[in-house]
Amino acid sequence: MASVWDELEQDIVGLYSLPHNRLELRGQTPQQFAQGKISEIRSGMNSVKKENFVGPQIFLRVIGSTTRKLYGGEWWFDASLLNTLETNYSRIFFTSAERKRVIRDMLRELLAISTEWNQIAEVWALELPPGQNLKGYSGLGLPQKLFNALPLTDKANRLLVGKARQVYFPVKNPLWVVKYQNLAT
Repeated sequence: MASVWDELEQDIVGLYSLPHNRLELRGQTPQQFAQGKISEIRSGMNSVKKENFVGPQIFLRVIGSTTRKLYGGEWWFDASLLNTLETNYSRIFFTSAERKRVIRDMLRELLAISTEWNQIAEVWALELPPGQNLKGYSGLGLPQKLFNALPLTDKANRLLVGKARQVYFPVKNPLWVVKYQNLAT
């Protein structure tokens, strides 16, 4: 019986064997590319569960101003996380800029997003329409370094907590992805 990791690897190999995805391979075979993706996913989540999501549902993705994959990004989280943060921080008097900064910082902490990976300027939504199905792989995020390129020290760097549920979607309909919110100050 194949493990969830094996099934995910097969999904990625199948996806990147398609002619229109060959540019992403950058000289690698689909198998090599899939092994790299599996390594990336394992570094972000220690256990993965395959799920079939049925709409209506909304998943969110944070992006920086230089993020290339607005529509093709694979890492998403439940909209309830942002909604909970906004509700909890609505009780505290903040200026608009302060509230955005606090929300950005909390999303970075809970999703364990290193500053080198993402500056978190915008939130995009994947709006899964009613009755539509989408296969994803979910798990709790692992701690990551705030500054990925620096060693951990008590002055310059620390571990971000992680532990928020994240979903890796190998394939999604780009027409379901829309801009959701601006978090830049």
